[in-house]
Amino acid sequence: MDCYYLGFDLSTQQLKCLAINQDLKIVHSETIVFETELPQYETTKGVYIKGDVIECPVAMWVESIDLIFYKFTKSGFDLSKVKAISGSCQQHGSVYWTEAADELLTALDPKDGSLVEQLVPAAFSRATAPNWQDHSTGKQCKAFEEKAGGPQGLAKITGSRAHFRFTGTQILKIAEEEPECYSNTQTISLVSSFVASLLSGKLTPLEEADACGMNLYEIPKRDFDKNLLALIDKDATNIEKKLLSPAIKCDEPVRLSSISSYFVEKYGFSSDCSIFPFTGDNLATICSLPLKKNDVLVSLGTSTTILLVTDQYHPSADYHLFIHPTISSYYMGMICYCNGSLAREEIRNELNGETTSHDWTKFNDAVSDHKLPSDDEIGVYFPLGEIVPSVNAVCKRAKFDLETGNIKEFVDAFADKRHDAKNIVESQALSCRVRISPLITSEVEPLNTKNADVKVRFDYDDIPLKEYFSKRPNKAFFVGGASKNDDIVKKFAQVIGATEGNYRLETPNSCALGGCYKAAWSDLYYTKQTQLRYDQFLNEKFAWDDLEYVCDADNDAWQQYNNKILPLSQLEATL
Repeated sequence: MDCYYLGFDLSTQQLKCLAINQDLKIVHSETIVFETELPQYETTKGVYIKGDVIECPVAMWVESIDLIFYKFTKSGFDLSKVKAISGSCQQHGSVYWTEAADELLTALDPKDGSLVEQLVPAAFSRATAPNWQDHSTGKQCKAFEEKAGGPQGLAKITGSRAHFRFTGTQILKIAEEEPECYSNTQTISLVSSFVASLLSGKLTPLEEADACGMNLYEIPKRDFDKNLLALIDKDATNIEKKLLSPAIKCDEPVRLSSISSYFVEKYGFSSDCSIFPFTGDNLATICSLPLKKNDVLVSLGTSTTILLVTDQYHPSADYHLFIHPTISSYYMGMICYCNGSLAREEIRNELNGETTSHDWTKFNDAVSDHKLPSDDEIGVYFPLGEIVPSVNAVCKRAKFDLETGNIKEFVDAFADKRHDAKNIVESQALSCRVRISPLITSEVEPLNTKNADVKVRFDYDDIPLKEYFSKRPNKAFFVGGASKNDDIVKKFAQVIGATEGNYRLETPNSCALGGCYKAAWSDLYYTKQTQLRYDQFLNEKFAWDDLEYVCDADNDAWQQYNNKILPLSQLEATL
């Protein structure tokens, strides 16, 4: 008999829910766009903006849950066949519950009205949830990093340096500026555990992979760090209780509960429908693809983002590490660059001699021109302040010695603008390559060993050059707007050097789809219908025909870019 699995994605501007069948095929989808379908909350793109403070109305999210299930039933979709639900939510946001919340959730009854009517405002001590775009916690970020001995010290503990949006700094700000609210809060949820609580009909703990985005969770010990908790509350046990510590471990699927009787009675769900933990949106993205250890996902959008699966806990203040949401003893690495397509577009426009043309022909011709004499050139192109490395806006070009790798001179311009087109793509890809290297365990025998024992520095790492000559990912998956550009993708593929091939795909539903896959695997694993690990399960079930195979590894080209690693390090050191 057909059965279905639901995957939610509660993002900033909308709530999406996908349904897949037992063959992991999408069979139905519904979306609630907050600004247009819930206009009574008067949000702008799903948020309230007041200077640096950016927040979301919790009641809007509550109401959207009812509304999306109403859409499912109105379409004729049979929710009684749903076996399990999981999903993802925008990371870092926090929801504040009152003492009455758990009892209200348990007592939910469709005869007494909608979710909003039964929960708002009584269940919430704070009407809004901080959003990931919030920039109002500078003071609190400083306090967190000082407590941990600096940005790198905090990254070693929690996987990331302090960030405005991270939940720990947000909770500290509320404790300091809204002490009455903090006092009246009995439970604090992440957005992911908030939705899981609504569906379960009871307050559920945090899921530890998403908890890594709080600057509070000590990843090596897999527990909340009491010294950091004490920043928020001198009685660390008090804030631990509010967070429903311990977090739910990600070693294997944990069934939270059956779905709340409210949804059974109102929408026809089976009382056996299982709720499994939700996770963060970026974490769900890696669950939407058959990513194994040493595989990378490259998102080529306005900014560039790298996600990879690793078993190495090698933290850096310039990127993020999270516990993997479905594979025990693994991590997700996440590297975010500010300058991506916008930086490339500036050079494209200069080549075209105008700013209105979107034609990439001249740019692409230069990128793929292997006869272009640019082997001794390196450049960085940051029209916006960059995250990795952490520097202000700058554009800098250099020529280096091909024998020693040392920079010979800095130049204002190369021979012509075509060089910039090739060099910007190469330097962007090379930055990705060197920064994922410490997280990669897959090795190849390097042919080029020139300067192999010289130590080079990127961010917080001093590593022998030979380490970068041998570390290569297995598979590379390319997504995002620029992934449609063959020349850019193939250049990235040459530089990054995935040994098992390069794939391209469109991912409009990646977060919700990751939730669907997670629900399906969790249910089958929990009921002992599969013993496969998540990545093994998805590799076996995944529709590989839906992916476009871009190209094989180009070993010669990959070796060629060994020559540019040392000069890139030297160039970055001057910024």
